Amino acid sequence: MRRIVLTALISAAAFPSFADLASDFAACKAEADSLKRLTCFDAISSVGVTSAAMSGGSNAKLNSSPIELTKATLRVQEKDFQRQVFNRRVELHPTFKNGTKKTLVAVEHTLQIQDAFGALVVNITSQLDIKIGPGKTAESDSFYLWEDNPFISDEPFDKLQGPVSTGVAKATLRVTKAVFSDGSVESY
Repeated sequence: MRRIVLTALISAAAFPSFADLASDFAACKAEADSLKRLTCFDAISSVGVTSAAMSGGSNAKLNSSPIELTKATLRVQEKDFQRQVFNRRVELHPTFKNGTKKTLVAVEHTLQIQDAFGALVVNITSQLDIKIGPGKTAESDSFYLWEDNPFISDEPFDKLQGPVSTGVAKATLRVTKAVFSDGSVESY
């Protein structure tokens, strides 16, 4: 399995437009029932915030892509010497749905991961090779990981492990370009 190792890819401060979500996050945080609190956090949409931040504060809509992220599994992987995992790490396993009539072979995308307060912990652009037939859904063989370096503090792993282990981290992945088996390329 191919692994994509990402190190030191953190935006130190959240975009100013995240302040607009402060009241939503405060309301969710105040919820006493853990299931209702999780549902509240899941219901907060970051699409408008991402759009505003990328366009300098305007409310321009993002182009929608027929290739969608259907699931982003975030987890903390403990040390496992049999699997050659020598340090704890956070993993993100993406699953995509191909809503086109062509076979998909690669995607370019943006990936953002926020903590419970809406602070942007990861903000990258990346590419994945993934083969998905028309109308099909598939989990990528490649996944992202942020490994713990016990000698360096305040790195991506350190900022992700809490939100991921408590289930409040939110991953947003938006496909910006797709390559198909016929050689065609579409941008979104």
